[in-house]
Amino acid sequence: MPTAMLSGNKSIYNRRIFIVCAALLISMAFSHRVTSSIAVILMPVLVLLSPDRMSLIKRAFFNPLFLSCLGFLVINAVGIGYTSNYDQNIKETTAKAGIAAIPFFFCAYAFNIKIKLRLLISIFTVCLFAATLYCLSYAYVIYRLQGDSSVFFYHTLLSPLNEHAVYYSFYLLFCVLYWLEEGIATWKQTTMKAVTVFVLLYFFLLIILLSSKIVLGLLFVYMIYYVFSQLIRKPNKKLIAVVVVVVGIATLLLITTNNPVKKRFIDLTQGSITLFQQEQFNADTYFNGLQFRLLTWRFTGEILREQNAWLTGVSAGDGKSFLQKKYIATGMYQGDGVSSIGYLQYDCHNIYLQTTLESGLPGLAALLAVIIFFLRKLVRSNRKTALLFFLCLLIFGFTESYLSRQYGIVLFCFMPLLLSSAERPDKN
Repeated sequence: MPTAMLSGNKSIYNRRIFIVCAALLISMAFSHRVTSSIAVILMPVLVLLSPDRMSLIKRAFFNPLFLSCLGFLVINAVGIGYTSNYDQNIKETTAKAGIAAIPFFFCAYAFNIKIKLRLLISIFTVCLFAATLYCLSYAYVIYRLQGDSSVFFYHTLLSPLNEHAVYYSFYLLFCVLYWLEEGIATWKQTTMKAVTVFVLLYFFLLIILLSSKIVLGLLFVYMIYYVFSQLIRKPNKKLIAVVVVVVGIATLLLITTNNPVKKRFIDLTQGSITLFQQEQFNADTYFNGLQFRLLTWRFTGEILREQNAWLTGVSAGDGKSFLQKKYIATGMYQGDGVSSIGYLQYDCHNIYLQTTLESGLPGLAALLAVIIFFLRKLVRSNRKTALLFFLCLLIFGFTESYLSRQYGIVLFCFMPLLLSSAERPDKN
């Protein structure tokens, strides 16, 4: 086949890869789950449609990262054989399929995707900006009608998108890390640097309004790290001054004023930390975030011990139902029976605990293997942004069972691998 034709075919194929990746990012920004699901499915399909499909598949199946992800998925699916809720187990396993599908795509191409990372992140940034601007406008209209400032905070702010505030905060954090680590320094035009700084300040404000304690904590620690890293490397006095002033003012305002963000942090200090040790509660018993997570640690251990399930787990289909039985047995709030089910809606809020509950110690070992191979890949790629974001996700895993949600799996698999695999911007 002529060289020009081969080159043209590769160009078309790379364009398809770009479209799928862009569609996934856009669907995340606008919370369009159907498009997100289709994009995740299309990623392995692109490999299978490639003229080099056999060599690509072989490459993927010889990569320890993909094999560890596939092993994790298989261990989770094994629960179908002993679950009492077959349909739910199928649903849970299907939701987790992306944890193998996405690494399969990147491993098949040896983490060398011929698409422009800068353009993809720019598209994602613009979409996040547009989506959140719409949410702020909607909240302003409601505020003018009702006079309730809470519409600007947490889940309520994102109600037009029907999106989770913590997950969305991680999308914003992803862009903040990228533009600070790889974006601002590579812009030659002063105008583009100014626009990037403006967007970053806007994203900082949004992260504060979304009030995720874990993301705010991670962002605060990262900004301290960023300032010191800039001082050690090549000091950019203007940028450092802007960062210090913005972080300082934001922190001061949050501490000294009466606001919902401050209340969420103060809430962690209220009540006894040993509340989770009580044998019985009542419907009026309130658990803050820390108390509830300690309680799920206790319940997970009790369930595995009572069911003698340390080696198998109770299956993905039965994990939540066993927790619900614990909530009911200990007298916790079960909702009003109409619009709320109280604590019955919650899982372990921890990927490590949730995996152990569902798949036992082998499942936890498989998850740790996935994490180790991810870390090895990201360290070897020499892409600090990808490694920083993945480390943030590992910490997030102690507060949220995000591997049970498609968007969580996209955060865990797609975002770091995209950062480490797509083409860097031309330094010239």
